[in-house]
This record gives sequence, structure tokens and C-alpha cells, in this order.
Amino acid sequence: MSRYQTRFLTRELAGSELASALRAYRGTGVLVLAIPRGGVPVGRVVADALCADFDLVMARKIDAGVALDDTGKTWRTNGADANSGAGSLRGIHFDQLCRQRAVYTPVRKPADPCGRVVIVVDDGLVSGASMHAALASLRKRGPARLICALPIASKAGLDQVRALADEIVCLDTPDHIDSLAHFYHEFQLVSDDRVRQLTGMASTRSPLRPRASAVAGVPSLAKAMRIPYRTTCLRAMLESAPNPIGVVVMVHAGGAQRRAARSHYLARKLRGKGFATMLVDLQPDSRADDAPDADVDDLARRLDQVLSVLRAGTPFAKLPVGLLSAGTAAAAAVRLAADGAPQPGAVACVAGRIDLAGSAALQRLEAPTLLICASGNPESIRIHHLAFEQMHCPRQLRLVRASGCGFDDRKALEEIATLTANWFEQHLAQASRPCLSYSGRQ
Repeated sequence: MSRYQTRFLTRELAGSELASALRAYRGTGVLVLAIPRGGVPVGRVVADALCADFDLVMARKIDAGVALDDTGKTWRTNGADANSGAGSLRGIHFDQLCRQRAVYTPVRKPADPCGRVVIVVDDGLVSGASMHAALASLRKRGPARLICALPIASKAGLDQVRALADEIVCLDTPDHIDSLAHFYHEFQLVSDDRVRQLTGMASTRSPLRPRASAVAGVPSLAKAMRIPYRTTCLRAMLESAPNPIGVVVMVHAGGAQRRAARSHYLARKLRGKGFATMLVDLQPDSRADDAPDADVDDLARRLDQVLSVLRAGTPFAKLPVGLLSAGTAAAAAVRLAADGAPQPGAVACVAGRIDLAGSAALQRLEAPTLLICASGNPESIRIHHLAFEQMHCPRQLRLVRASGCGFDDRKALEEIATLTANWFEQHLAQASRPCLSYSGRQ
């Protein structure tokens, strides 16, 4: 009788359990990468369950604690023997790795992990060499967040990769593993044909429903508005093509002149996707780029007033609403989204000070939230990572190539426009209701 207890029936069922443990990432636009060959059946199931993009990350063990990545670089774990004969095997194994990549994905480029949340999957981990090579190679390519996900792993093997991952999700960690086959009821060799079949499958992400159009023809609209708030007025610009599928409220706090060109560019791109846009400066009298930290509560109240007017004083009362914010206004947007009623359908923050929203608001937030920050700003990246870890809602963190914290470069703006438009189309278009009317606040 075997002294090992079977943990999983098949790799596919292990993938189902792993996907359940990763359910917080469902619908967030993550990229799932599997290590061939055994990790591919597991990764395919995880990607499908999370509605995620799926591809391979090439890594190959060549000796104890030593593995190659797809560039031919050799990676050694801490326990690897420096005097091993891995060097003499490198050429042979690298040729095999290149052949595998050519066989598995012959007509397309590998998925780019830069700026994305990436989940790396294998069917298990013994020494940790292949996963170590995969994570180390991916880390150099600038992912926003790197997650190692495994059905089973030895504790010693996990220790070899822990420093390379931002998060590790593992279902079972026995003290010692001689062979992964002991923990699976079925553990046949995964063939090259099977890998090609799984990587060639069309994405199973649910397509967006067709855009809901209004029953009564609502004409295009361009309306300058003054929204009363206490002793002042907030200036807003509401614009829409006929029969929009949702409304994106774009808010910032001060610095309107500097942000004007960027805001109007993003608004045009959103309207091109079928959304109405409402541009609002929450602190029109401020010449500073952002409101002081202490003003977040006041900014949230101002934004609440804007949304009240949108629901009660425009034809878009029944349409789903998204919030697109920047700077300190992002903290107000997050705080209002966490505590307001009704909550927005989606949130996007560009270079936002979301940390100022506070841990409690970040943890209560339920609306799908997209965080965008500049790849050239380490402090902003740190802030966004900390906020991301506190959030439990469907979320995504993307790094956009830009120096400092500004996004004045045209290419960066184009990328932000694409990311935000896709995010709102994914989360607002499906919630669209086929009716438009004036209504009081719900």
C-alpha cells in the first residue's frame, strides 16, 4: 500500500480547485501563463474559469536546481550545485526548448506580460527550478504583479521561488515530494499535440452582449453645466453620441488647464466606444494640481452631488455609471464607490492617490476597479501595489510606460485610452438597460 495519499484525480480537476482559490481575479484581465507540458492542462482550466488570456511561459529543468528560460539564460536556485554539469547540457536543452515553442505556438508571438497581473501555473513543484526560471525571466519583463499558482508543492521548493513572486497560491504543501505522480490518480505524460490543442483553443471569455440601445431616440448631446455645491458651483461638460450605453464621469481636483487636453482626448475615445462622458473639476477654484489630503471627504461629497444631478437632471438616469479619476480625486472616487448608494458599475484611477481613500474604503469597495500608474514612478507603483493587496473587488493593476507620474506622452495616452475604454466596455456595457429617462435619485 502506498504511503502517499492521492490529492487530485486529474490535472484538470486540480486546475478547477486552483481556479476557485484564485476567484478574486476573475474578470480582471489577468494573464495566465502555464509551464509546459504538465502545467498546460492546469493553466487552461484556470484561465477559462477566470475569463483570462492564456499562453505559455517556457522554462526547462536541466539539472538539480538548474533550469533554462526561453532566452537561453540559466537560472540556479539557492540549493543548486555550482559544480554540476548543467553547463554542458545547456545547448541540448535550449534547442529542445526552442523546438517546443515553435511546435506549440508556430504562428503568433508570445503574450506580453509588461504592465499586467500575471499568474504562472504548473501542475506542481518539487525542487522549484523550472518555476524559479519562469518567474525570474518574467520579472525582468515588467509585470504589474506576479503570482505563482500551484495545486501542490514541497515546502522546500516553495522557499526557492517565494522571493520572486508577489503572491503565492498553493493548495497543498507536503513536507516532501519524491514525485508529483504520487499525488495524482491520473498522471500521464502530456503530449505535444495535447499542448497545441489547449493553447490553440479560442478564449472562453464571455463576449460582451450587444450594446443596448435606447428605445426612444436620444439625440447627441453637448451641454455645459453648473452644479451647485454649498457656496460654489462645479463646472461640468456632458457630451454624448445618440443612445449611449453608459456614462463615464471623469473627475479631477484642480489643475484643470494642465489636464484639459488629456481629459478631452480620453473623453473623445470613450464617446467613440458609445459612452456619454461628463468632465468635472471638483475644485474649480484651485490652481494646484491636486487638492490637499485633508479634502478627500469634501471631494467625495462634491462627487456625490455631481452624481445626484446626473441621475436627476439628465436623460441618463437609468444608465450604468463609471468613474474615471486622477490624483486626489481618485481617493474621493474610491471612497464614494465604497460607501455611496447606488454604487458605480466600474471605477478606473489614472495616477491616483488611492491610498488616501483609506484601508477601510479599499476593503469595502465592490465595483470592478482598474488602477493605472506610470512605470517610471517607483513610489506610485509601491502605493498602487499596497492598495491592490487591500482590495477584494474584481481589480486590475496596469503599468503604462511613462516617466515620472504624468502621462503627457501621446503613446502613453493612447494606451490609457485603450485600457479605460475596454474596462468600461467590459463592466458597463453588460449592465446597460434599454431605457433612458429622467428620474429622481434612487
